[in-house]
Amino acid sequence: MLRKLALVATLALTAASQVIAHSEGHGSIEPAVALKNAINAADHFTRVSVGRDWSPLAKSWSQLSTSNAKILAIVDGDYVVAVTNPDDGRVLYILVAFNGAIVDANFTGTFPYVYDAQNPDTWTTD
Repeated sequence: MLRKLALVATLALTAASQVIAHSEGHGSIEPAVALKNAINAADHFTRVSVGRDWSPLAKSWSQLSTSNAKILAIVDGDYVVAVTNPDDGRVLYILVAFNGAIVDANFTGTFPYVYDAQNPDTWTTD
């Protein structure tokens, strides 16, 4: 639990400067911002250890293009983004909150209470 809190705090500070909200005022970021924040998080993970067995990431994860990222789902305004590293072919799944903060990241695609990226039958959209 403490590791999750450290991950969220570290990434929220990184993403906070990149949050752009709709003018309608409901506070949800645009898909392009979610992609950019996920790419920036992958880059951040190359420099900072976040208490995960894969952390820090190899340098090849730094400075990827948003063309290496794909939104898999939008759940309650949060984005599940898959970031693919063309050098090693691995996919890092990143959960980007509706406000642009990075909530979680892993290589399994499993985000409790959101959905499992590997099993579309478990996806929720409410």
